[in-house]
Amino acid sequence: MSRNAIALYAVLAIALSWCVQIPAIMLFGLDSPVINNIFIFIMWSPTLLALVFILRNPAVRSQVLWRLGKLSYLPLGIVVQTMIGFAVVALLIAAGLATSGYFTFQTTGVVVSGEAWLLGEGGQSWVFFLINVSVTAIAFSIVGLLATTGEEFAWRGFLQGQLTSQFGVLPGIMLLAAIWWAWHLPALLMGYNFPEHPYIGSFILFPLLMVGASLFFGWLTIKSGSFWPAALAHGTVNSIQQGLIDNLQLQLPQLYVDILRTALFLVVGIVCLFLLRSCQHKKQAELYAAGAAGN
Repeated sequence: MSRNAIALYAVLAIALSWCVQIPAIMLFGLDSPVINNIFIFIMWSPTLLALVFILRNPAVRSQVLWRLGKLSYLPLGIVVQTMIGFAVVALLIAAGLATSGYFTFQTTGVVVSGEAWLLGEGGQSWVFFLINVSVTAIAFSIVGLLATTGEEFAWRGFLQGQLTSQFGVLPGIMLLAAIWWAWHLPALLMGYNFPEHPYIGSFILFPLLMVGASLFFGWLTIKSGSFWPAALAHGTVNSIQQGLIDNLQLQLPQLYVDILRTALFLVVGIVCLFLLRSCQHKKQAELYAAGAAGN
């Protein structure tokens, strides 16, 4: 697509999201069960719009990364995002700043509480606990695809490729992070993600989180040739990772937990930034070598 077409898509996607978010939140409030169903529709709105653009531009169809791609990358997003959740839990518990309602960690294993864990509760060896967490994370991430596919087909499967082909890999991913942030903005300002600090969350923490997530999801998409690993990773964030953090009994303000989580997203993103730069340099070297051989 041309840059004008990309800009039109981005503006329409953000406008459609805002036009649904703002009246829905004002009418029903953030605590209404109705709002969750509306938010699922909002998550699918960029894909519905993308399909219109794809149908109107047949040349774009072959560029959409909708196939499964390299299967080895499918579980990677689940693993990394689950580890971020457990890293938040472990760091806060180790510092004496929180306790978990789910877990009591012991040298011989873990005592698990709560019905969320698919292989059951009670005392578990470390091996069985890791299997329990893995099965639960995979299951919840797959269920999460019902919502996250709506975003990730559009952002990673459709738009990322258009942006990176027009502006380069890293600028394209950063532009996508900005679009993704703006798309969320009304709910952020009204306190959906950061109820105690909506402005700090909206204009500092969430933009940084979008950068880290976009770099990781973008790298996953480029390496796998598919949007599905990113969709699974997104499902992990919204399910098991969020559940682990929400279940903490905190002895510090929530803001510090949000800062820690954002920092961990950025660490993963920075690693992916170097991996993406390495891929770019390798491709440039291959092109240079091919050109030299031709001469």
